Amino acid sequence: MSSSPVLVLDIDGVVSLAQPGSAAPWHATLKQDLGLDYEEIEREFFRGEFMEVLRGRLDLFVALQNYFGPKGMDDRIEGFVSYWFEKDAVIDRGVLAAADAWRARTGGRVFAAANQEHHRVVYLRDQAGLGAHFDEIVYSAALGVCKPERVFYTNAQARMGVSVAQAILFVDDKAENVDGARMCGWRAMLYRGPESLARALVDWK
Repeated sequence: MSSSPVLVLDIDGVVSLAQPGSAAPWHATLKQDLGLDYEEIEREFFRGEFMEVLRGRLDLFVALQNYFGPKGMDDRIEGFVSYWFEKDAVIDRGVLAAADAWRARTGGRVFAAANQEHHRVVYLRDQAGLGAHFDEIVYSAALGVCKPERVFYTNAQARMGVSVAQAILFVDDKAENVDGARMCGWRAMLYRGPESLARALVDWK
């Protein structure tokens, strides 16, 4: 277990910038491109069984089969996932560069800690290149629990091999996730853009 400085970044909203609710969400042209209604998918899938997918209790493709199958659209699953993953990988390379520079300057470790499912983590790690910037992507489906639940942070800390909670600086764009981290003793900041991260990293060592 280590007490050396650790930087932990959220993915959607910090590293990847096409999440729902952003200025340019991944689903912006889904209707035109694939003829699918995102509002319906969001209501019937992402707010439904997808929550079990995020907790690692159900495979993404099984859940999508449960959604698309009754609609007679089994053949759309692979295309939908490919479209979603590609469009939802708008990576802020400046944020990654800042994390890389912090690691080089301090010798600290860098992790991602996110609410994600197994297949997208593999895509982000291997295809979008995030694996080169993080010691590990620690995520909800692997831990069995989502942020901001307390067990997410305690399990993540154990997974990262950190003995002292205050050795962690956690950066997330959602206030409830920041609050959850602080309740577990982590240092945590609400992400307000690359400048806010740059200011925080000046003194984190």
